[in-house]
Amino acid sequence: MSERSRSDDFQNEQTYCQTARARDELSETNESRFQSPRWRFTRPDAFAGRSSAVSVTSLAVLVLIGWLDYVTGYEFGFFIFYFIPVAISSWYCGRKLGLPVALGSALVWYLSDKFTHHPYSHSYFIYWEMFMRLLSFLTTTMTISRIRTMVLNEERLISELLTMKNELKSLKNDARNERDLPPNKP
Repeated sequence: MSERSRSDDFQNEQTYCQTARARDELSETNESRFQSPRWRFTRPDAFAGRSSAVSVTSLAVLVLIGWLDYVTGYEFGFFIFYFIPVAISSWYCGRKLGLPVALGSALVWYLSDKFTHHPYSHSYFIYWEMFMRLLSFLTTTMTISRIRTMVLNEERLISELLTMKNELKSLKNDARNERDLPPNKP
């Protein structure tokens, strides 16, 4: 093993230990942070059980962006704004809603571009652009939904670790109390 890889392993282990210590020290703070109003809406499960509200909101934002794209014409590029409903639906509902919204975003962009009569040198270029935008939206959906899954798993693991930590403290206190009590004489 080279000296550099040993050094990298040591630094990674040090970083891991520091992160673990920081999580242990801040566990009570994190529990209260998860309950704060500001944090509640950024969590992926903030609208759990309300996927219809998220889908209606995403579709409304998508229609608004498509309408603005159509009204302003093809000179203004609204491509970046189509990621908003894709991100909202992917973060709060995962792939289940993110994929249809990604497809819808590509379709709305295509219709907006078609109805504004954007001139292309060849007629197939509009389909190529729609395909590239669709790939961008799908990639965004898959990435955000994967991050969502990872965050939810991490929160579940932290919750399980905190539960185990509390159980171990309880067992430790029980063992300490049993040790400190005088033995029962029959």
